[in-house]
Amino acid sequence: MSGHGEGKGPPAVRPGKHPGEHPGGHPGGHPADGQLPGGGRRLQLLAWETTQACTLACPHCRANACPERPSGELTTAEGTRLLGEAARVGPGIIILSGGEPLLRDDLEDLAVAGTGAGHTMVVATNDGLLLTRERIASLQQAGVRRYSFSIHFPDAAEQDAFTARSGMMAAAREAFGRLHEAGVGFQINTTVMRGNAGRLDEIRRLAVELGAAAWHLFFVVPTGRAAAPPRSAPLSAPEIEEILRWAAGIEERAGLPMKVTCAPQYARIKAGMGLRNTQRGRSCMAGDGFAFVSSQGEVKPCGYFDLAVGNVRQKAFDEIYREAEVFQALRDPDRLEDGCGACAFRKVCGGCRARALAVNGSYLKGDPNCNYPASQKGK
Repeated sequence: MSGHGEGKGPPAVRPGKHPGEHPGGHPGGHPADGQLPGGGRRLQLLAWETTQACTLACPHCRANACPERPSGELTTAEGTRLLGEAARVGPGIIILSGGEPLLRDDLEDLAVAGTGAGHTMVVATNDGLLLTRERIASLQQAGVRRYSFSIHFPDAAEQDAFTARSGMMAAAREAFGRLHEAGVGFQINTTVMRGNAGRLDEIRRLAVELGAAAWHLFFVVPTGRAAAPPRSAPLSAPEIEEILRWAAGIEERAGLPMKVTCAPQYARIKAGMGLRNTQRGRSCMAGDGFAFVSSQGEVKPCGYFDLAVGNVRQKAFDEIYREAEVFQALRDPDRLEDGCGACAFRKVCGGCRARALAVNGSYLKGDPNCNYPASQKGK
C-alpha cells in the first residue's frame, strides 16, 4: 500500500543533526473563517501545552520536555475556564499537546469541557504505549476526534534512536491499529531536517501504508532544545525551496492530504508553479487564527514564538487574543520589515514570524529561510 505519486523523491541534503518541531503540530481541517470585530481572524486553532512532562527525550523538543510533571501547570478548573474563554473568539480546533498529554489523568475532563464549549478536540501524542484501547475509548467518549504522532524516519531503528527510547516505532504502529479499530483518525507529523530530507518520500509512503488521515511537514524554528548548536543548524534557504517545490509537485497525488507548517513561502511557491493554494488567508497564522498556551498559562502567537503576550491566570484568553499588541502587529502585513515587508507575497505568505524572532531578534523582520529574491532586500 504505497499510495500514489511515488516518482522522484525529494532532493538529497547533506547529513547533519536534527533540528526542531512543534510536538503534535496542527491536526488537519479548519473551522469556517471569520473575522473579529476589531480585526484579525477568529481563533481557528489553539495549541495548549497541557504538560511539559514527556516519556521521550527527542533532541529537537520545542517544549524542553522533562520526565516528571513540574509544579504550576494549569489545573483542571483553569483549563476548563481557558477553553470557555477560547470559545468566545472561536470556537476552533483545540490541540491538547505537551510534552505528552496522555500523562494528564484529567485529559478526559478537559476534552468534555472543550467539546461542551463547541470546540473540536484533538490530542497530539507520541507514546503509543500510553494509548491503550481503554484510553482511546474514554477519550473518544469525552469527545476527542483525532490524534497526531510525530514520525521522522521511515524505519524503526532511526525513529527509536531519535526519541531516545527503544520500541517507540513498534508502539506507534500498534496504537495506529487500535485507533483504526475504534474508527478514530490520526495524522503523522514530520520535521524536515538534514537527517531525513532525502527520505521524505519514504515517510510519505509509510504514512499512506499506515492509514494516516494526513501528513504534515514542519520546518525548523530554532527554539527549545533546537536552539542549541548544532541542532539549530537549519537547511539552507535554497534547499528548503527545493523541498517545498517537491512537496507542491506531489501534493495532489500524494495518497493523503498534505500540509506544510512553518514554511509559509509554500504559498508563493505553489503560485509560481500555477498550483492552487489550499491555505485560506496568510500562511503564517501566528496570532491571527492560531494561538498557543503554555503549561503555565502563558499565551504566545505560536509554540515556536518565544515571547509571551499575557497569561490566562491574569487575564482572560479571549481578551489577550483580541487585544495583545503583538497579535495586532502580526495581523497587519503592512507592518512587516525588511524583505518580507517589500515582498509582493506578504499578504499570502508573510514569512515565519517565530523564525524571524529567533534568528533576527524581531518578529517583524524577514524570514531567513526564504529564498525569494524580494525577500532578501534589507537584509
